[in-house]
Amino acid sequence: MRKIGLQLYSIQSEAEKDLLGTLGKVSDMGYDSVQFAGLFGISAKEVKKVLDSTGLTVAGAHIPLDRFSGEALKIHMDEQIVLGNDLMIMPYLTEEQRQSIDDYKRVAETLNEAAFRSKEYGIRVAYHNHDFEFYKLEGRIPFDVVFQETDPELVKMELDTYWAKYAGFEPEELLKKYKYRCVSLHLKDMATKDDKKVSTVAGSGILDMKGFLKLADEEKINYCVIEQEYFEENPLLEVEKGVQNIKALL
Repeated sequence: MRKIGLQLYSIQSEAEKDLLGTLGKVSDMGYDSVQFAGLFGISAKEVKKVLDSTGLTVAGAHIPLDRFSGEALKIHMDEQIVLGNDLMIMPYLTEEQRQSIDDYKRVAETLNEAAFRSKEYGIRVAYHNHDFEFYKLEGRIPFDVVFQETDPELVKMELDTYWAKYAGFEPEELLKKYKYRCVSLHLKDMATKDDKKVSTVAGSGILDMKGFLKLADEEKINYCVIEQEYFEENPLLEVEKGVQNIKALL
């Protein structure tokens, strides 16, 4: 059966207070893997001990753009090897980092260089989208620019289903267009709250989670990872409902 992971950013406040204890809670919920968004000062060796004791595997790590070069990149790669992680993901661009198409080209160059370096470590590099990459800039779609300007053999994709749909693009079509580039799929569901689109408990919104899981198998996507950013109840309770919903679809 396909493994389902949790992006720990979903429960960032819990992870920041007690990362090791939170890993145990995530395992007890029924998750098979976790995707990191920082270790909050805990050593990779300590984290790895808890991963081993709980049986959790690693489904990638989000690393800020400014850590994808120089000595910072080597430090992160060494850390990922200890964790047993084979995927480093650039998760977000600040407004200052994405003012022009040339900015996106520079991002692509950074990812190309990082992916070339990380290849010898057995670590892949990927780009994670939000909605802004899908809005035209200087007559072009920045999302396309990133993947046209990066080496398809080296730089991969983590497709966020919610943000693609939020911007008016169909995740299924993007997966077909960029065949084999996607190695990680963010199962982020969508609902409407006070006339606004918000993320919601995975499997309880309007997006076709079952269809995404089927496509993930067809396209041989390595990781399916639940992420949620908006909560109406306790985040721990909602992400537990999410994994229950998704596993019921498998």
